[in-house]
Amino acid sequence: MIAVSAVSEIMSSEDTVTITSESGKTARDVAEIMVKKKISSVIVIDKKTKPVGIVTQKDLVRRVCLKDISASRFTVEEIMSSPLITIMAYDSVDTASRIMTRNQIKHLVVLEDDNRICGLLSVTDITKHLAKILLNDYNRYRSLKSLIDMTNTNTTSFTHDKNVKSN
Repeated sequence: MIAVSAVSEIMSSEDTVTITSESGKTARDVAEIMVKKKISSVIVIDKKTKPVGIVTQKDLVRRVCLKDISASRFTVEEIMSSPLITIMAYDSVDTASRIMTRNQIKHLVVLEDDNRICGLLSVTDITKHLAKILLNDYNRYRSLKSLIDMTNTNTTSFTHDKNVKSN
């Protein structure tokens, strides 16, 4: 039986970065945060800490770089993706994957029951999780194959010994 993982088990929580809307921050400020923290997205929250949007590298490229205008002239609100697509911490990774695929997004903000942000789930998090599953399956297969090979060797040896004794 395959255990289905909850989003909270594989999400990134330590590198979740937020920025407050209407704070006067610009696209350049967000880009500097991303470079400094080595992250690919920043969650935008309102003054009550409710998540209202997200700015991703893709948003910066499409909404700033392609405009050929200084990044300092764009506010966070102008470039963020909104409405924000979220998932609950207890939802399955399978559910998260379907939501990401359906909406063609690479990040999901993860919420607790009280709608507080508890982390961020990325395609990279899911890929790492699947890689672990594949490695575990491969290791189980190798162990099983070794057992089968040993059993076949012992059976062959037993049959050979039996044939030698009967001659």
